[in-house]
Amino acid sequence: MKRTLSITMIVWLFSAAAAHAQTLREVAVVAQAAAHDATAGSPDTQGSAAAVMSRFNSEIVKSFHKAWYHAGMGNAPIEAVVLIIRNVDGSCKAVLPDPTHQHYRFRFQWQPGTIAVIHTHPANGKPEPSATDIDVAERFHVPMFTLTIIGMFLYDPATNVVSRVQPGLDWSIDSKWARYRR
Repeated sequence: MKRTLSITMIVWLFSAAAAHAQTLREVAVVAQAAAHDATAGSPDTQGSAAAVMSRFNSEIVKSFHKAWYHAGMGNAPIEAVVLIIRNVDGSCKAVLPDPTHQHYRFRFQWQPGTIAVIHTHPANGKPEPSATDIDVAERFHVPMFTLTIIGMFLYDPATNVVSRVQPGLDWSIDSKWARYRR
């Protein structure tokens, strides 16, 4: 079952990536990265939440600030998303889809190479990932993080555990991520 899902995911990622590629070489590179990412999210590879958090550098932490700002710093009933994308060379970058201003939800297009989804939750809601968030994490085999006023929370599909990885607004401080870096 998992193998079938991975293959389906590779085909889906390949077709989505190919639609945006300019040359055959770019298609091949994107397909190779998509195949790697489709298996990277499985529990026995480096797609673990710890591996993802080890890549949270100062630029990625800055993207958390931007998302938090777009979501009214937790005071508005809207959410913002940060996608962590693994580049072909193994480095990572943060991508912030354009704000949708939807209440208590956010729609975005799945990006090839996505290894984690981070999004805001309003202060008046549940800080942990919701059932819908967990469904997305399970479907795509990626860790799902929430940014809130009381901390950053994580659902890790490799362990099926929800946990708080940073208290309060510590998720917004680059040095607080040092313990996770390799």
